[in-house]
Order: sequence, then structure tokens, then C-alpha cells
Amino acid sequence: MDKVRLSLVILFSCLLCRPVLAAPGYERTVNEDWSFHKDGSQVTEKVSIPHTWNAEDCTDDEPGYWRGVGWYDKTVIINENLSGRKVFVRFEGANQQTDLYVNGVHAGSHKGGYTAFMFDITGLVHPGPNAFEVRVDNSHNEGIPPMSADFTFFGGIYRDVSLLFVPENHISVEHYAGGGVYISTPEVSQSKASVHIETHLSITRPEKKLILEHIILSPDGTAVASVRKCLCKPSGNVVVQTDAVVTEPLLWDVDTPRLYTVTTRLLDRKGNAVDSRRSTFGIRTFRFDAQEGFFLNGRHLKLIGTNRHQDYKGMGNALPDGMHLRDVRLLKDMGGNFLRISHYPQDDLVPQECDRLGILGCVEIPVVNRIGFAGDFAENCENMAREMVYQSFNHPSMVAWAYMNEVLLDDSPWKSGGMSMEEYFRKVKECASCIDGAIRQADPSRPTMIPCDSNRRKYKESGLWEVPDILGFNLYYGWYYSSFGKLGAALDELHSTFPGKALFVSEYGADCDSRLHSFEPECHDYTCEFSLLFHRNYIPVLFGKDYLCGATVWNLNDFHSEARGFAVPHFNLKGLVTSDRTPKDGYWLYKALFGKGPFVRIGGADWKIRGGQAFGGVCIQPVDVFASSERVELSLNGKSLGAKPVSGGCARFDVPFTGGENILEAVGSDGARDLQRVDFRLVPEDMSLFREISVMMGTRRFFEDRTGGQIWIPEQEYKPGSWGYIGGDAMRQKSGRGSRPAFEADIAQTCLDPVFQTQRAGREAFKADVPDGEYFVYLYFADLSGPYRGKPMLYSLGNDAVPSEAAEREFSVLINGIPVLTDFNIAGEYGYHTAVIRRFTVDVEGGTGLDVSFVPSKGLPVLNAIRIVRYE
Repeated sequence: MDKVRLSLVILFSCLLCRPVLAAPGYERTVNEDWSFHKDGSQVTEKVSIPHTWNAEDCTDDEPGYWRGVGWYDKTVIINENLSGRKVFVRFEGANQQTDLYVNGVHAGSHKGGYTAFMFDITGLVHPGPNAFEVRVDNSHNEGIPPMSADFTFFGGIYRDVSLLFVPENHISVEHYAGGGVYISTPEVSQSKASVHIETHLSITRPEKKLILEHIILSPDGTAVASVRKCLCKPSGNVVVQTDAVVTEPLLWDVDTPRLYTVTTRLLDRKGNAVDSRRSTFGIRTFRFDAQEGFFLNGRHLKLIGTNRHQDYKGMGNALPDGMHLRDVRLLKDMGGNFLRISHYPQDDLVPQECDRLGILGCVEIPVVNRIGFAGDFAENCENMAREMVYQSFNHPSMVAWAYMNEVLLDDSPWKSGGMSMEEYFRKVKECASCIDGAIRQADPSRPTMIPCDSNRRKYKESGLWEVPDILGFNLYYGWYYSSFGKLGAALDELHSTFPGKALFVSEYGADCDSRLHSFEPECHDYTCEFSLLFHRNYIPVLFGKDYLCGATVWNLNDFHSEARGFAVPHFNLKGLVTSDRTPKDGYWLYKALFGKGPFVRIGGADWKIRGGQAFGGVCIQPVDVFASSERVELSLNGKSLGAKPVSGGCARFDVPFTGGENILEAVGSDGARDLQRVDFRLVPEDMSLFREISVMMGTRRFFEDRTGGQIWIPEQEYKPGSWGYIGGDAMRQKSGRGSRPAFEADIAQTCLDPVFQTQRAGREAFKADVPDGEYFVYLYFADLSGPYRGKPMLYSLGNDAVPSEAAEREFSVLINGIPVLTDFNIAGEYGYHTAVIRRFTVDVEGGTGLDVSFVPSKGLPVLNAIRIVRYE
């Protein structure tokens, strides 16, 4: 059943921020009961909007995902009285080229996948059933940005579709789908604020006189100002400029996000309401300063927050409203005060919630990596920019407009595209000037920003730096290049290279699979501990530069990026929360430093199954505790481990875990408490008590298999009376600037990629001095040599993993002297980078323990992991 949103009924406070239709106009969604099929396919399915056709194929083992044409059709019943009304259909988001047919007639076309758009279908519909067909195409198109990007381009109608019924003479809902009422506050002081209102009207029925009225309501609903303007014989598209004054204004701020309301009414000459609209806005001042940073309402404020992508695990980008709102609340709860809505405009609920919660932000259009070469590329960019501006114009939280993220990163236009670098740079700057001009024409009150990659030389030589007001830089010192220690000097160099430009760190972060841990973290091990180390090094540097306006972590959430491999294939893992919004330790670090109120959280909150080798009956492992207090005390199973000072939001304790359930409790000196239960799988010193062990070879990482309920622990060298490897070398993946501790391409036929992404090669044996009995022995193999299925990624900045040559590899495996695999050729039988698990049942007798031996025939034998389980 279609839901009706009447203008007089406000169901959620967040909806107050969107321009709301008032009687006699109204809006209702038409999201349910659509039929969908791919172009050329006879297979039809029933779907509801939001919908994407790429929710599943973007995470399978096949490289690429379907980009093409999809068709949606629906019979829309119209019971409304259409006399004297115009009818529009509004798409909040469909990627990326959309054509609408109503009752067999083409109603309109729209290019661009991330802004809302509308079609006038007044003359095409009639009371009763109406046939709607929508053609959506997410194929690559050189005229429609983005050309490429580090995120998945989901196809489909992935945001709401609505019907709007408005009077023939109305406030222009169709003006760039922005609502038609645009409010700014050009002058603000403690005593008064000037309010400028630009109103777009659509007048199709002749009238001798119409009256436009605005009533401004304070945050508590009291009328504080009003203005009227008479319109004589208006016709066509009419733009009306009006001004009002609010005395003793209540300012919108991050801690006090006060919102005013403007009720706009179009009246006939008798004073009867023809149309009405309700809009919200905020009164505030802000500036980005090249020397002193950012100021809000005259007060210096360091901007700190995240970027955000609009997708979710298993759902793609087809999200219900509540999931957009939750993301903004996650940022607020963390203590963030800024959201970079990247790399494209998102559901209007996102800036609405920023308005309501007090989070500043910016929006950008999706020109990423390079510009396109079709003749209409610049025109489409300019149109996207205008849509972006007008659709977010009234949001006081939005303080900048951005475009051209890392637009000089892709060097293919001058290396293989048939033009010189200088010519390409000139074209990019021309395009930037057009986009920037379109933005400034629509909104002179906000600055523009270009987020750049770290190669400042290109942005200087191209002259691109001269176009926007603000330069953002995406900096990954200590991840893709160089080291943490170089960040401060790099920022100072940017400050001196681009004098007079306000600077913003638009991205920084390190990939982290929340299932991976290491107590000896290193770059590109994808562990929580290295990611935490990264952020702990960045935060003091970013806050130590007064000229720096702020910084946003890349990213709030892990997000889909189909071309990626790594620990979780097809995802970028730099989020502070996972793709299903489970916070990682980095999130708790920011909350401890910037959140409000007493707070304490035991690190590894989602690391429920731990394990390790016992020494003296316990396994001592470090545990971080994040706290807002000066000191924090940690207890284990009711026994205090002492209190420690909190430094940089964190204190570290050495915890002597025992086998089974361990209860950790942290208490901050400010009274905050946290409790955590850990299931610890202790490998006993006394091997007669052995039950099971899961070991990853060639690594210092732990891996929690949350689906299988297992903990994988790092290898160790064999010692009599214990377990471990004999001989061989841990594999390290060569890269453009050295080596990495794990293989980085995805492993086929498994969801446990990290188990297979490390290995020990040339090993002689794996021994475990287990007691007599029956055992399951699982051997885990993957040949990590040979070519990758994917392509090198622009975003690795030349530090891609380097595939090794395909190795000739055959070997035999013996368990306690009995051959179980003969001349085993992993790649020959299964292919490269493919998971293989072999299970063997073994009877251990005579106190021999388990001896898994490897005998080479060609090349070096390898083992990626081993699991031994005593069968009882």
C-alpha cells in the first residue's frame, strides 16, 4: 500500500528539515509492487524501492559486476482529483541515467546517479490505473561522472519514488528538485540577523494578482518576522527576492543546533492560500581561514569527523530511511562535528540529521579520478552541481560545496589517452572553473573545495589550486606511502606551497578487518592494532596545526569497492565501523577523546573469542581500555589488575587470561563502567590436555572466525613437548615499495580469506606432541603465486602488491609417515588463489604425536594453515 505523507502530519522530527508541501498539495511514495527485469532478460521479479540489482554480484568471486540497463514497471492507481493540479514524479536517487515512460509516452530523462530529480507528468496521467515504466542504465558513460572510483556503482532505483500533487500555480518543487524556497542569512550579529529568501514560482494559470508571504518562526514556534510581496500579473517561471530581519537571533551551533522555520504561502488576491511550503534554516556565521583555521559564530573550532558512503553489507546502497539517520547519529555519538558527504550527494535525510544534531559538513559531486571526454561531460557536471546546491541550500550544517576528488590521480589521459599532460591539466582546470562558477552563481554564500591527492606538484603546476576557496588533501602517510612521522612536515609544506588557501585534510585512514589482531602490528597487516596505531599518531598532529581547518577520517563505515581484494574482498576497510556498523577500536578511541560525558570501553569489544598458548597456566595478552577519564581501573574475574593513567584516550593492561570465560570490567575515575566477556581458547602447556588448535602459518596475526566460532592463532617454531613448524620461510608479498606481511588478492571459494593469505614455504614439517587418540587434521592450502584476477589500483599510489610468477609446485604430504597427498599440485588441480581444505582422520599411537611432513617434487611445498581437533 502506498504511504501518504500529508503536510500537516509530521511523523519524525528529522522530516522538519525538508521542504514540506502544505494543502492543497501533497506527496505520497510509490515504492511498492514494482516488476523488475534486466534488459534482454525474460526473468522478472517483484521488488520494492529502494532497490539495486548489484547487491549480490558485487561481492562474488567473479571479477566485475553487472552494469547495464534495468527496467522497472508498475501500475500506479491515481484516485486523486486532478482538476486544477499538476502532477510530478520525484526520484530521490537512481543510478545513473534514467528515462520515464508514462502510459507509453516518454516523460523525461535524467543524467546523474546521486541527486534527486523530477518529471512533470501532468498531461500523461489520468484517474485510475496508469502504466509507469522506468529505464535505468548504470553502464559506463564518458559524459556522466564518475569515470572511476574506489566504490561500487550500484545500479537501480535505490531511493524513494514519490508522486507530488500541487496546484497549477505553485511554489516551484521542480526547480532542480530543490523545493523552490532558498534561505540565506547574509548578515548576522548578536542583535539581529538579515534573512534573504529567494522563491521560485511556477505560474501557469493567469492571475491579476498573487501575494507571496513568508512567516519566520523561532525554534520554539513563535512568529518573529514576516514579509509580504504583491505580484502583478505573474506568469511562467517567476523568481521573487524578499528580505526580513530577526532580532536577537538564536544561533545554530554544534552544541545548540537551533532551527528556525519559514512558512511560505502563495495567496490569491482574496487572501486564500493557493500553495504553501514549510522550510527550515539556521542562523550562523562561519569562515575558513588560511592562517587560523575554521570559525563558527566567531569561535575557533577544529573540525573533526569522517567521510561517509551510503551502502551496507548485503544491501548495497538501497537503504531505508532509518539506516541513513543511524549513520549520522554514530558520528555524533563518537564526538564528531563534521561530515564530508562523499563522493556524491546522499539521501536528504543525511544533511537533515546533521542540521538536527549539530554536525557541520560539505557535499560534493562525483567527479572522481579524472574528467570524462564526452561532449556533454562539463554540462552534466554543472547540472549536478546546481542540483546539489539547491537541494541542500537550506541546511545550515552544510558549509562548503566540493567537487573533483583526486581528479589528477588517474594519469591514463596523458599516458595512453592521446593528449599531453599539459593539455589534460588545461581541460581539467577549464572544467573546474565551469563547475565552480555554477556553484557560486547558485550560492555565493558558501566556499568551494577540491579534495586533492597527496601529489601537490600536479595541483600546483596545473593551476587547479587557484579555482576553489579551500584545498582538501587526502593523506595516507604510514599506509600507502612514507611513515606517520612525515605527516607534520607534509602539512607544513602544503601550507607554504598554497599560500592564502584554507587547508583541510579530507581523508586519512588505514584498512582494518575487525576479525584480525596482532600484538606486533605492521603496515598492511589489516589488524585492528595497526589501524589504532595509525589514528593515535595522526590525531595529535592534526590538532597541533592551527592553520588546518580540520580533518575527516576515511571512512565512517567500511564500504563496497568491488575491485578490491585484501582481507575482506570487495570492501574498503578503512571505516571506523564495519559495513554492518559494528564499531571498531578506532571508533572508541575517537569517542574517548571527543565524545560527551563519562565514557569507558574495553578494547576489542567485538573480539569475543580469543586464544593463545599457555605459560604458567595463563596467557598474558595486552588489552586497551578507552576512557574519557584521567585514570581507569581494570579487573579480571573480580580481581583488580590495578589502575592506570589514561593517555591520549587509552590505557593498556597486560591481562592473564585463563581458559574458558573471562570477565573484564573497567571503571573510569569519572564513574563510567564497561563489562566484557571473553571466551578464551587456551592451548595448554601440558599437551596431555590437548583438545584443539587452529594455526595460521607465516604470520603474527590472530583471526576470529565469527561464523565458525573459532580463533586462529599465529604460528610458532616447534619445541619438544609442544607444537609448531619446522623449517621454511614466511611468505611476504612484494610491493612497489618493499613487501607486505600478507597476500592482498582475494581468495576464491572461501569467506575466510585471511586464513589463506599467509603461508610458510619450503617447510619440512609441522609437529604437535599430542597424546594418543583419534584426531581430525585439516590442511589449508592456496597457491599464492601467479597473476591476479584484478588490475592494479590507482589508490595504492604505486605501492601495489606485485604478483609473483606462477610457481611450479608439486609436493607430497605424509602424516606420521603415511602418504596422504602425493605429487600435490595446488594450482594445477584448483587454480591459483583458490582455497583448498583437506581433512584427514589420524590415529595417534605409541606416544608418537602428530608429524605432518612435506616432501617436494617440484618447487617449494607450502602450507597456509592447519587445524587439529581431538575426536572424542
